Amino acid sequence: MTNSPIPPDAPPDSVLAAFGLAGGAVARIEQGLINRHWLVTHNGERTVLRRYHPSRSAAAVAWEQRLVEWANAKGWPVAAPRATADGDTFVAAPSGLWAAAPFLEGEPDLQPGTAGSHIRGRLLARLHHDLAAFDVPGQRPGLGKTWEIDACLEPSGAGTFHELLARFAAEHRDLAALIRRQRYRNLRELSRLQYPDLPDLPIHGDFHRGNLLWREGRLTGLLDFDFARRDALVCDLAILLVPSQPLDPRLAGPLLDGYEAVRPLSDTEWELLPALARGSLLWWVSLLLATWRTGTDPRALDGITRTMTVRMPALDAWEPALRALRPPPHR
Repeated sequence: MTNSPIPPDAPPDSVLAAFGLAGGAVARIEQGLINRHWLVTHNGERTVLRRYHPSRSAAAVAWEQRLVEWANAKGWPVAAPRATADGDTFVAAPSGLWAAAPFLEGEPDLQPGTAGSHIRGRLLARLHHDLAAFDVPGQRPGLGKTWEIDACLEPSGAGTFHELLARFAAEHRDLAALIRRQRYRNLRELSRLQYPDLPDLPIHGDFHRGNLLWREGRLTGLLDFDFARRDALVCDLAILLVPSQPLDPRLAGPLLDGYEAVRPLSDTEWELLPALARGSLLWWVSLLLATWRTGTDPRALDGITRTMTVRMPALDAWEPALRALRPPPHR
């Protein structure tokens, strides 16, 4: 983690005062693709302030915070929301919605290894077990299941998937055609493989190595519930299989074995893994289309191009190796 000089959009004094942090030393934390974070040191205590992305509504933030509090009550080392003197867990300001949470010690284990992959699989299955009885019914506002792309795009105000793709096609016809083909292919395969029949339960949405903090072999932090929502549990695994390029089978095997040691996957879930990995890439492309349309990220076009012309074909080529990891029926 690196800190940089305070930018013009730093936490306003009203937000600092609301969380009892007035007069604290503020430094920007350079991490996070969606939200913005600042470290505030006040009276010897370190607190992280988060400014949510404008697409996150108050209802979406409240849902996420309830889930984090639920995980905290189950013993997970999460950044439980800090309340203001009025008991609020987030504050509205002209710059957006702000929340505060304790700074979690530790560092991510960014070196891939078979033992770490196995441990991560076990941890994810345990998290799924502990979140299953989450007592807030219904989907998280502003998000949806993996194939419900329009539900995730609606808060951005950039348009529906088809509207965005039509605008994109006016400038990038061939790439838009490729996105459209993969989208229809994915909808067909998810329907055929009975994705709608799986129960919708709380998932983390981004359980990658960078969101797990460690110190002396102990998990000290589980970060970033920004994409947490209700979906099929296997979606959390599918996302991990395509972090940049498809995960090396040497690491994917232990990840899946670790998960199954705690919660065995059903036949339907095994069959769905490649299709849901493909769906997660299309979800990412849809978010990039929104940022391309609004001009908020100059890297959006490069990200769309790479995902569709490099990552997607790599997943197709890797699918037989993924299917070979499935354990024999007698296990």
